[in-house]
Amino acid sequence: MTVHVVAPKRLGDARFDALCLRVGEAAEMMTDDQILCLADVLHEALRVRRRLRHEVQERVERRLCASEGLAFPF
Repeated sequence: MTVHVVAPKRLGDARFDALCLRVGEAAEMMTDDQILCLADVLHEALRVRRRLRHEVQERVERRLCASEGLAFPF
């Protein structure tokens, strides 16, 4: 049986810290509108990811439970 995991690749701590530093440096040269636009893009990416996870969980519960309750009651 193959188990598929729906999860993004993890960015390592060192690479994340470097990214944060670069974005912070870039933000110093950005307008307020550009910073808000970047924040909106990241927020939308989070919303899409959470919606996908929710849809996957609902499909799994429908298939495993077939009207008999939640497959994952935690």
